[in-house]
Amino acid sequence: MKKLDWKKSIAAALAVLLLILPPLPAGAEGFTYNWDSDQEDDSKEPHCKSLYMLNLDTDTVVYTLNPDQELPMASMTKIMTFIVACETIPDIEHATITVPQSVADDLEGTGSSLAGVQVGEQLTGLELLNLLMVPSGNDAALTLMEYVDSLYAQGRITAQDAPDPEDPGAPEDGSTPAPAVQQEYGATIDYSETSFFVQQMNAKARELGCRNTHFSNPHGLHNENHYSTARDMGTIAQYALTLPNFAEIVRQANYPKPPTNLNPDKENHPNTNKLLRNYPDENGNTYFYTYANGIKTGSHDQAGFCVAASATYSGYTYIVIAMGDMEGYAQGVHNEMRDARTLFRWAFTSLGKKTIATQGDILSSVKLEYAYQQDELRLAADRNVSVMLPNSVDQSSIIVTVDKPESVQAPVRKGEQLGTATLSYANEVVATVPLVAAESVARSDLIAGWEQGRSLLTSPWFIAVMAVIAALIAVYLILVVFYKRKQRALRRVKKFRDL
Repeated sequence: MKKLDWKKSIAAALAVLLLILPPLPAGAEGFTYNWDSDQEDDSKEPHCKSLYMLNLDTDTVVYTLNPDQELPMASMTKIMTFIVACETIPDIEHATITVPQSVADDLEGTGSSLAGVQVGEQLTGLELLNLLMVPSGNDAALTLMEYVDSLYAQGRITAQDAPDPEDPGAPEDGSTPAPAVQQEYGATIDYSETSFFVQQMNAKARELGCRNTHFSNPHGLHNENHYSTARDMGTIAQYALTLPNFAEIVRQANYPKPPTNLNPDKENHPNTNKLLRNYPDENGNTYFYTYANGIKTGSHDQAGFCVAASATYSGYTYIVIAMGDMEGYAQGVHNEMRDARTLFRWAFTSLGKKTIATQGDILSSVKLEYAYQQDELRLAADRNVSVMLPNSVDQSSIIVTVDKPESVQAPVRKGEQLGTATLSYANEVVATVPLVAAESVARSDLIAGWEQGRSLLTSPWFIAVMAVIAALIAVYLILVVFYKRKQRALRRVKKFRDL
C-alpha cells in the first residue's frame, strides 16, 4: 500500500478552505463594536453601506465601515452649501436676498424637497440658511447659489482660484452664467462648470483635504458627478460646526419662518432630522434621540437614506455619518438614523477619555556621548496625551513605539526634543507625542577630546590613510634593501677588478 503523504494532504485541505471561505476583512479603523449587542429596538447589524464616527473632543475616529467609499450624499450636500454661503456673502445675517425666477425653473418637475419660498420673495441670508438646513429646502440652496453668482458676476466678490469675471465666456451683462441643459429624466443640472458658487464648494472641499468629493450642485439632487465619502462628509461637518449660527440652526426641531414681503404669516418648518423630533412619523416609527443636536439628512433614489448626525452627552460630542441605507429607503424606514443612534449609545456607554501619557513620563532613553559619568539620557513625554478608548482598556494594552537617534552628544538642554513616541492600541495608532530630554547634561571637554581622538584613530578613512602610509614605507624599505644589496654587489665587482 502506498504510504499516505500527510504534508501534501494538509496542504490540499488548506487550499480548498482558502477557495471556499471568504477573505478575512482588513483591520477596521477605530474600535470594534458588536452590532448583536442589546440596543433596545435598534440595529442588530449596520444597514448603511458606509459609516464614520468621530469624537470631536479628541479628534479620534472611533468607528468606521467603508469610510472612503464614494457614494451620492443627497441633501447632506447642504452642509457645504452653508459653509460657502456663510464665508462668501458679506454680512449674510442681514443681507436681503430676492428669490429669482431661475430657482423655480430649475426645480420644476424634480419633486424635490422645498422650503416653499416664492419667486420675488425677499429673505435675509440667515433666514435662507435656516430654510436650507431645517426643512432642507432645495429652493433655498439655489437662491443662495444664484445670489453669490450674481455678486461674483458684478465683481462685488472675488476669490482665489476663481474663474476670471472678464473671461470671454462670461456674460457681458453681468448676469449669472446660464446653466447646462438638463439631461435625461431624473438627472439634474451640473453647475460645476458654470457656477462660481459650486466651484467654491469644490475649492473648499480641497482646502479641507476632502480628496474623494465632488459637488455639481448646491442641493444634492442626483448627478453622476456629485459624490462624497463618509470620511469627507465628517470632515466637512466638523468644520461647519465651527462657523457662526451653524450649530444653533441644525439643532432646531422646528424653524419658525417670519413673515416676508409675499407672505404675511409666520410659517413653521419641521426639521427633516427625525433624531430631533419626539413623535412618530407617518409610518408610526420614532427615531428620537435625547442627546442628538444635529446635523443634516439626505435622501433620493440613488443615495437611499443618509444622515450626518451629532450628539452630546456627559461632556463628549460625536459625529456619525451614515450613507447608503437602501433597504430602509425602499421600506420607508430610517435605518440610517437607527444606525447612528445605535453608535451614539455604544460610544456614550463604552468609550471614555483616558490619559495614556503624562508630561514628564519617562518613555525611553538614548545613548549619551561626551558627558562625565553618564552614558544614557532619559527621554520623557513632552505633554499630556488623552484619547478616546474603550472603558475596558488597561494601560498595559497601550504599545509604545519610539523613533529616536542612535545617540546624542552633550551638551543637552532639558526639554530639547530628541524623538517621538507613537502610542498604539489594537494595531491602531491613537496618539503621537514628542520625546524630550528629561534633564540638562553638560559637556566634558576632556571626555569629548578623548572620544573624538579615539574616534579619529578608529575611523575607516584614518585607518585607510595609515595603511597607505605603511604600504609606502614598506615599499621604501624594500627599495632601500634592494639598493643596498646592489651597492654591495657593485663593491664586490670593483674589488675583484682591482685584484
